[in-house]
Amino acid sequence: MKIFDRYFEKNPLKFFPDFPDTLSLIIVIPVFDDPDIFHTLKSLQNCRLDRDVGVILVVNHAEHCDEDLKQRNHQLYIALNDFLKNSPVAGLYCNVFAAFDLPRKQAGVGLARKIGMDAAAWYFYQSGKEKGGIASLDADTLVDENYCRELADCFAKTNCAGMTIAYEHVLPESGEERLGIMKYELYLRYYRMALAYVGHPYAYSCLGSAFAVRAADYIAQGGMNKKQAGEDFYFIQKLIATGRFFHLNKVKVYPAGRISERTPFGTGQVVRQIVNERGNYVTYHFGAFEVLKSFFRDIPQLFKVNGIQIKACQEQQNKCLFRFLEANNFVEMVEELNANCASPKLFLKRFFDQFNAFRVLKYLNYVHPLYFQKQAVEIAAVGLLEKIMHRPVSRNLPDLLTAYRERDI
Repeated sequence: MKIFDRYFEKNPLKFFPDFPDTLSLIIVIPVFDDPDIFHTLKSLQNCRLDRDVGVILVVNHAEHCDEDLKQRNHQLYIALNDFLKNSPVAGLYCNVFAAFDLPRKQAGVGLARKIGMDAAAWYFYQSGKEKGGIASLDADTLVDENYCRELADCFAKTNCAGMTIAYEHVLPESGEERLGIMKYELYLRYYRMALAYVGHPYAYSCLGSAFAVRAADYIAQGGMNKKQAGEDFYFIQKLIATGRFFHLNKVKVYPAGRISERTPFGTGQVVRQIVNERGNYVTYHFGAFEVLKSFFRDIPQLFKVNGIQIKACQEQQNKCLFRFLEANNFVEMVEELNANCASPKLFLKRFFDQFNAFRVLKYLNYVHPLYFQKQAVEIAAVGLLEKIMHRPVSRNLPDLLTAYRERDI
């Protein structure tokens, strides 16, 4: 396929994986000074396998890292090779790649994930299996026993471009870190469920340890980006727009819930922030989401209407949303969609491709604090859950997180 050739001309491989030609799924794991990787590998070794599965471990660090860290990473690379040599598992094939001294401006989890995922895509292309699956996992994340089986089945039996995977953070037994990760996971679930509540069709959580992509679609979307954090969010948005993206809830992954400085932002840094703020953590006011509910509900009515009617729709919105739409050329956007969409279904898809997760986030940041004040995450989460369940819910944080986990699978 020419698209693969063009991609690899622009993105030369850092290494060439050594696998048999029987794989149906490859799991890519960036490893940065993280001895928990051995627990993750044991978790994968305990998986039930119906098909051969590959694992690519990208042990990485930047050229400007201190020498102690570089030495630890080097020793970790050696220990991983020894571990895999001495504990082989039938049907599970592992490659370890040393991505050491990466350029300062590019080094990070995005580049490490890209190195591994590029290699996985190349393997499937060379094997004539462009529809093979590439899973993204983290070095501190455990998986269910049927993780490999379910992912391989999805790529073999559906035409999906990719998927997010159900998750639950592993909670520390007690203390400030436990409180921190509970509040952060509650925020993640609140945000996704709020998007679903207001009717946005692209309501997905984006975790680097909990998604997978088909090799052909990985290449078609330009591959993983090199962002030093948040690489998962940006890449998943492109997959969602294919219309062949879904959520897999038959299995779960279990990321560690701990303080970490391995990325500039993300789970570990947020937990640190919450601990430093003595447990305080605020998020977007539930009312800011509610403003979007009636707006999204009425969007189908804008198909093939004129500019005057589009402007009238804009003007009837809540003041905060009206100002945001006006500042972002809403009327012109809808007019352009109408000029290029022949059916209501296509119009609606293209609208949400435009008013996607980036646009929603831009809206939320626009209306806070001009029109809404951020709320404690527990208060916002209670407000949403009571709307959904039509009854009072417990304010107790563990109970609240449990309720969200049960609904947000």
